[in-house]
Amino acid sequence: MYEDMYCSPAHFGLTIVGSLSADLCYEFSMLVVWQRDEDGALFWGTDSGCSCPSPFEDFKSVAALRRIADATEFAREARLWATGEDIARDDVERLIRKVRRLVKKMEAAA
Repeated sequence: MYEDMYCSPAHFGLTIVGSLSADLCYEFSMLVVWQRDEDGALFWGTDSGCSCPSPFEDFKSVAALRRIADATEFAREARLWATGEDIARDDVERLIRKVRRLVKKMEAAA
């Protein structure tokens, strides 16, 4: 059985924290944030395409994702990505706040 990071994140030792998805007809455009189960590290990635492939099916390992080391940098990148998509600003800011909380929690635990 084929497993990808979006539909089967546990196969990669990940849990989805949140996602943003443009409302497109017969296409997808997504930004997803994952947390690694082993150590709580945060990662994100974007993918887009027609409705035939599954989102993130070409992402074969965590190495294909971008690690979130700085919540401010992630916020800038997420907002930039969302400007080209039809995504509610409130949804973008909600995901950014969630990521900021998780980064602060990890920093406090370190």
